[in-house]
Amino acid sequence: MMRKILFLVLLPLILSSCAGYSTFQAYQGDTRSDMQVATLSGAQYLRQDWINRYIDSVRFTSVDEIQVDNSREYNTVAIAPGFHDITVYFYWDLGSTRGLAPALVSYAASRETLSRTLRFNARAGETYTVHAQRVFDEAEEQRDITTIDHVDFWVEDESGYEIVSREDGRYIATQ
Repeated sequence: MMRKILFLVLLPLILSSCAGYSTFQAYQGDTRSDMQVATLSGAQYLRQDWINRYIDSVRFTSVDEIQVDNSREYNTVAIAPGFHDITVYFYWDLGSTRGLAPALVSYAASRETLSRTLRFNARAGETYTVHAQRVFDEAEEQRDITTIDHVDFWVEDESGYEIVSREDGRYIATQ
């Protein structure tokens, strides 16, 4: 019993260290200290079916037109203080279906209903999280990336204060 408890306590630590995530530097020059930059991360969401668990997340496409290549490698982005345009997309975890992953990342990043550019003023030393809320097509019974009608995004600081409101990050269909 003790072994199971220890395993459950250590599992998140083991998984996070194995993930190999790093921070994308979205500014020019040498690496700066945490107090000289703002840190931005994408929220993660647990999704479960009968057998598997998946972790969907918000990923970054670009920061002020600096492309974030292979965005699945980065769980955080370091940005200089000031106003920024952050382009994000909703990443739907496919688990072991690795062959389709690059195609679906391109699919999600290129659809305006699944991606958004958010503008906000970042402060040095602050940490921000980009959140997402999926809205599914009501006519569809199946709920997967192809039946998402759109995704709304917003940005919160460490205190939970909305820096970019849900209203400002909401998808608005163009007629």
